[in-house]
Amino acid sequence: MPHHLSSTEVCALCAISPKTLYAWERTGKIPASRRDRRGWRVYDPADVERIRRFAGAPAGPRRSREATRRDAKSLAGLTARNQISGTVVAITSDGILSEVVLRLADGQEIVSVVTRSSVRRLGLKKGQVAMAVIKATEVMLFG
Repeated sequence: MPHHLSSTEVCALCAISPKTLYAWERTGKIPASRRDRRGWRVYDPADVERIRRFAGAPAGPRRSREATRRDAKSLAGLTARNQISGTVVAITSDGILSEVVLRLADGQEIVSVVTRSSVRRLGLKKGQVAMAVIKATEVMLFG
């Protein structure tokens, strides 16, 4: 029997909330999920790609089901709800720090300054899909 992803794992991978996922299903914006024997929602990799496309998240490279589950579990355990998927468009390093530019699906960019060793450890490369996880106690808005 194939192993499916849970709704929590799908939400972490697609950077959406469970409420958003359920609302999209309820309103017919995405196909309703299948249910397992317990009645819980389950998704296969094709479902995840459909949800990513609808959410406007860039499609990631083909990955193994185990890698997808591992990444979903690591993100699902975070307390930060602001998880945004994008594509690495530039990495500039100087000394021990690197500036990483992540382009979102709508063209906006997020810039993060991390250590050069973190870029190596994460295996970040230009053109790769990555996730920005934002945890802040203060957010400045301008209108």
